[in-house]
Amino acid sequence: GTAVHTVRFGGGGVAADTGGSIALEADLRGAAGGARYEFAAGPIAVGAGETTRTLAPGGASPVVEIERDGFVRAVDASGAGGSARLAINVSGLGRAAGGGGGGTVTFPADGSDGVRLIASFAEVRFPPGVTASRVPADGLIELYVPGRGQPGPGSLLWRVAAALGEDASGIELRRAVEVGGHGGARIEFDLPVRVLLAGQAGGVAFYANGTGGAAVRIAAACAADDTAAVHAQLGGAGECQLDLGADKVVHTYHLTLFGTARPAPGAAGTCGAALEPPEIGFGSVQAGARSAAASQEVRGAGTLPISSVSVSAADWTDGSGRTVMPAGATSVRAAGAAAGWTPLGGGEVDVPAGGSGRVAAEFRLDVPPGALQGGAAGVTVSQAVTYTVSCSAPG
Repeated sequence: GTAVHTVRFGGGGVAADTGGSIALEADLRGAAGGARYEFAAGPIAVGAGETTRTLAPGGASPVVEIERDGFVRAVDASGAGGSARLAINVSGLGRAAGGGGGGTVTFPADGSDGVRLIASFAEVRFPPGVTASRVPADGLIELYVPGRGQPGPGSLLWRVAAALGEDASGIELRRAVEVGGHGGARIEFDLPVRVLLAGQAGGVAFYANGTGGAAVRIAAACAADDTAAVHAQLGGAGECQLDLGADKVVHTYHLTLFGTARPAPGAAGTCGAALEPPEIGFGSVQAGARSAAASQEVRGAGTLPISSVSVSAADWTDGSGRTVMPAGATSVRAAGAAAGWTPLGGGEVDVPAGGSGRVAAEFRLDVPPGALQGGAAGVTVSQAVTYTVSCSAPG
């Protein structure tokens, strides 16, 4: 669907200036024993006196149309496995600015499942109507497993270890997958693109920018395996990840090298956590009033996945350390829950993990009637909350 073909006619057996039609047939085949897909275009009308007709995708008057819902994915049917190198020409599937490959390309808005590029080791899904920018001039997006290169300083293993705060001997890289423009070009999108890494659930997800670029841990957990939900969560930038059965799924606004890491055989692994945002605030709340809910997410910062989280809290104090409200004035629940508020006070409160290990909490403050009286009104008060995190043993 992306090559340019010229059809010539009017030779022997066909009288000059005679109209008619040309029918095209095409089949897509893998290597011997691979899958085969066949389709036929409708007849192409030829006007009397016309001697050439150029069939080029994206032209002003296209003469061949393939139903997009029936031809939306490129499939690794060659049996090549991890050695496959797939490519898709997005300027042929989408609408390119300026009428050619490169620059900005908007994918077709039809088709509920978008456009997919599928191999045995990974799958990339572009949502309907997504716009890609910084597309290479050839319009190609490639999917393949790059070589590991030589071990040692500067290698992907060392870069990932640095991103995780680990020694390179303590982690093991699983299959890294390159997806993006030819030659490592970084393509960006206005909606999240879904990258599935087959068989890599339980690992710590990361991406690395270009050859020799720094690795970055993908710490945020996706709210759901859904483009609209992730777009609302991330707001147009960044990445998130989740486990889906045996696979790792990354939603991202850019394409580059993606992969996962886990503790090396025999290594104990590390259990660490970080908070996003690091602190939360309720603003100004009057005595006897209730604040709006404020969210905070616990993100893994080690090589082991978080399995459970509990929280406890101290009393509220003012700047001089004087207690002004009990710890139980603050309540907690799992983010997104319809009910289940539990006051913080009297021990630890478990915060259940949501889908795919996402651990997020919501807090609210109920200021007791008459609180903050006797000169404390109008000052900033605070509460220390302690998170206790447990991680799963290495698998």
